[in-house]
Amino acid sequence: MFKFALLGTALLAVPFAFRAAAVPAPDISLPTRAAQWKVDAGHSSVLFRVVHVVAPFWGRFDKLDGTVVWDAAQPEASSVELTIDAMSVNTNDGKRDDHLRGPDFFSSKEFPKLTFKSTKVVSKGEGKLEATGEFTMRGVTKTISVPIEPTGEGESPFKDTRAGFEATFLIRRSDYGVKAYIPTIADEVRIVVALECVKG
Repeated sequence: MFKFALLGTALLAVPFAFRAAAVPAPDISLPTRAAQWKVDAGHSSVLFRVVHVVAPFWGRFDKLDGTVVWDAAQPEASSVELTIDAMSVNTNDGKRDDHLRGPDFFSSKEFPKLTFKSTKVVSKGEGKLEATGEFTMRGVTKTISVPIEPTGEGESPFKDTRAGFEATFLIRRSDYGVKAYIPTIADEVRIVVALECVKG
């Protein structure tokens, strides 16, 4: 979570005489209403899109976990942490999924998790955000910036409070050591993350 402090300086001045030394006022913490939201994995999705030869192909990961710290009034106080189970890759073909879990692609036994941990969140206007943070895949960590769109917040039929978020961004898999079959399978991969989170 981002922390902000307001620093005040009191400056006393007497005309035609002297100026007193600056006297710092006590630190005053900016109150925050940002709350922690737990990702509801059963109502969230992580999808990826890559061009195979000439056509776009989609896959997904079935298991994820994470938390979002969020308050609409103070978006800069937000943070995101997300963990994706690499073994849960699902392209609706068992043999292909086993291949993707192997050393040509995710090497899931050696590197079982994909993670994102934000270091900064800024408002981009019109209710949209940008999260900068560290994305790790196959043991390689890169700093990336991800556009995030809050999609709603409110009470659910389950008697809890929920918030939704969606992000779409691009990576080059070769940056993370996943170079097999380029260019037959494209280097550029689109990732779509849709989260439904429960407050508390």
